[in-house]
Amino acid sequence: MRSPGAAFDLRAGLSEEIRGAMQELGEAEAHPKAMHRCRLHLKRARALARVGRAVAPGLSAVFNESARGVMHTLAQARDLAALAAAARSVGKKAAKKERAALSAVAEALDAHRAALPPLNLEQVQASLRDLLALAQVWPEASERQIERGAERVARRARRARRRGCGRAASPPRHEWRKREKDRLYVASLLGPAWPENRKRRKNCGEKLANALGHERDTLLLIDRLALEPNAAGSEKATGRALRALKRARAHCARKADRIGVHLHRGGA
Repeated sequence: MRSPGAAFDLRAGLSEEIRGAMQELGEAEAHPKAMHRCRLHLKRARALARVGRAVAPGLSAVFNESARGVMHTLAQARDLAALAAAARSVGKKAAKKERAALSAVAEALDAHRAALPPLNLEQVQASLRDLLALAQVWPEASERQIERGAERVARRARRARRRGCGRAASPPRHEWRKREKDRLYVASLLGPAWPENRKRRKNCGEKLANALGHERDTLLLIDRLALEPNAAGSEKATGRALRALKRARAHCARKADRIGVHLHRGGA
């Protein structure tokens, strides 16, 4: 075990996350949730790479852009699954006709996902091996550099909250969500190396990330239905689905704003 004052091993942390992504991808055909876990490992690796920007800014930029490309390749099927799950989740608390409309939307999304061409897993694995090679040449970071990188992640989350909290527009809310996820991942991965004055309750950060995530999926589904008026079988049914989704989105936004104020009070 490293001593409490030792610098976090970025190279080992990044490598572990990429290996985790590779393992999950290898199980993707047998386990439906493996693809989601693969993307989660990549998100955690990108968050660590942002910490590593303090010691290797150029490498950090290349790593993040490469990882972003892999995530984009994996995104379509995951996005459709997330939207279908959002439709069903909102439907559970909706009126009978709204619930039926949302169920029809979810079934249409499932059918679309099932019709997607198979993913080229070998190509994605090759991209992950390239990422692992980048991780393994990361320069060793000092304790001070890790602290600077972590502070930058926390600072970006605070700035994103100021710009997104209380706003209805999608772009600043989405940016806030991404920066909060980074902060949550980094705080979890760094452990004792996370700056003492930035330690907050983990549950609070998870609740905020979840609320912003639900809001994001609901917003994406609203936008999709606005472009597909017959997505629920008819324009009337789609209108019912949209009304339920807009209520749910407003509820998630208010919840996220409340949690965000609490989490960032005094710094997070």
